[in-house]
Amino acid sequence: MFKTESLITFVLVAKFKSFTKAAKEQKQTTMAMSKQISLLEERLQEPLFIRTTRIIKLTEFGEIFLSRAQEILAQHEALDTWLDSRKGSLKGTINVVAQDVQTYDETIFPWISEFQSLYPDIKLVFEVHESQLDININNHDIYWGIGHYLGDQHPSLVRRSLWKAQLGIFASPIYLNKYGVPKDLNDLSGHKMIGHPHSNPSNMLVVKSDQNELEMDCVEVDAPILTVSGQSKFAVQGLGLINALVDNHDIKNYLATNQLIPVLEPFWLSSAEIYIYYQHAKIEQIKIRSFIDFFLSKRQFW
Repeated sequence: MFKTESLITFVLVAKFKSFTKAAKEQKQTTMAMSKQISLLEERLQEPLFIRTTRIIKLTEFGEIFLSRAQEILAQHEALDTWLDSRKGSLKGTINVVAQDVQTYDETIFPWISEFQSLYPDIKLVFEVHESQLDININNHDIYWGIGHYLGDQHPSLVRRSLWKAQLGIFASPIYLNKYGVPKDLNDLSGHKMIGHPHSNPSNMLVVKSDQNELEMDCVEVDAPILTVSGQSKFAVQGLGLINALVDNHDIKNYLATNQLIPVLEPFWLSSAEIYIYYQHAKIEQIKIRSFIDFFLSKRQFW
């Protein structure tokens, strides 16, 4: 039987690609971590890592074993959580990742104090990862406000809808006075947009498909500025067109004060959706469900 400590050590070394960083995380010596991995490899009779003076990376077998180890540890933690819940308390750590801070600001952060008062023994860790996520590299308990691509890449994940809204196109009066108001997609030649560095292509303005209004299409527009956040603030300054969800707080405020103007409305995507993802486990992780259910219950205030 494998010791849980050995699996945790292996997963941490795989995550950090470093014995030193993994040892620091576990508050152990590098030598102790290395010995645990060596014993695990001896038990498996397979190498888990390719080690050189410059890099540490998983072998092909190591990649497969990592997935199994993560599943076993998730089930182990779920069992601990379930036992704690039967005693009347929820404990442990929940690691959450989103792709922008604004998603947290609008859907989680205003109610953190209330959640903590209900579950004082749960430690929360929030991270932001602005490029596309890969659960084999970016392993978290909850992926919050992520597009459909994550579910397409990892169909084993459990998915719940977080936010669904029309995806509009907006520009400031300053911009429209300078470049004109586009009435048709053919008018976009000579226009500019504020793009996202991790979109492919990065100058993609999303519109509805000619074939199916529920599906997206895109038009490439000159994008002199690429940013992972703050698109609406740049748009207000007259720097380009942007895509944004129509019920976004900033967008609604800018529309109310006429700092942004809707354009090309007949071409808007009628429904864009972002999701919550988490790992499927045979034993349900009650702390994960409690976290998700609590913050989804605040949806009326978003």
